[in-house]
Amino acid sequence: MKHVFVVNPAAGNGAGLRDILPAIHKALTGFEEDYEIHRTMSEQETILYCRQKCAFEGRVRFYACGGDGTINNVLTGIVGHDNAELAIIPCGTGNDFVRNFTEKANFLTIEKSIHGSVMPIDVLKWQGGYALNMFNIGVDCDVVAEAAAMKSDKLKGTAAYLAAAFKVLRKGKTYRMAYTIEDGEEVESELMLAAIANGHFCGGGFKSCPEAKLDDGYMDVCVVRPVKGLKLPILLAKYRAGSHLSDRDADKYITYIHCKKFKLRALEPVRISVDGEVLDFTDTEFEILPGALKLVIPEGSQPV
Repeated sequence: MKHVFVVNPAAGNGAGLRDILPAIHKALTGFEEDYEIHRTMSEQETILYCRQKCAFEGRVRFYACGGDGTINNVLTGIVGHDNAELAIIPCGTGNDFVRNFTEKANFLTIEKSIHGSVMPIDVLKWQGGYALNMFNIGVDCDVVAEAAAMKSDKLKGTAAYLAAAFKVLRKGKTYRMAYTIEDGEEVESELMLAAIANGHFCGGGFKSCPEAKLDDGYMDVCVVRPVKGLKLPILLAKYRAGSHLSDRDADKYITYIHCKKFKLRALEPVRISVDGEVLDFTDTEFEILPGALKLVIPEGSQPV
């Protein structure tokens, strides 16, 4: 098997070069299998590189060493190739996907991924490509964008997302959208947010889709309508903890479903966060691709 370490030198404010490269060299000391280290140059270059490796190699294990964007680029390059596996070495700030597993620190130990097991998991697809973890539209996406703008040496990770959430929610912004579940009728509504998920977590640890499973063949969709007054901080706390579905007023504010297809159309300007990367959004159909990815689970970890 070929081992390919795809390193984003800009991830984690330079941690890709400062920390990960020495760790890779240490882990591979005396390693007898074929390997190489590739430093990424751009999104498209990373995708093309991974596709070419899949086309000309036998079994190949890619180690995505970077943040959510790097992971998504490698995913996009290898989806559809049965000979490819994805291991994740998180170097970003959010690292929400690895929260779906026990002992998430194991993902930072390269040897544990080298000797890890493979688990087939689902992948989310939309018109712009693929996602491993989650799409967030509306206030959720605004929080991601605001957190990125606020991050500094003193304010990063979960703290940055929490500060951004309070700042964004004070504005009381909502968005007019229309959505369709499977082949049902379109519903127009004023929404705070919509989360379309394969995993549980977004925004540095908000458990927005607590019932999600990585390998059940379904996406989880959480649609939240406007919440006002004192109910807002209460529901925000529950949304972070993943207990919002048990709130006594959940039916009033939240629609939560498991489905294979979900269409969303923006009736005013809004953005979408794709595994943490913020893009403009108009409309699209989301679908689930069951078992489309061979994910490497580090030794000592398992899905939560």
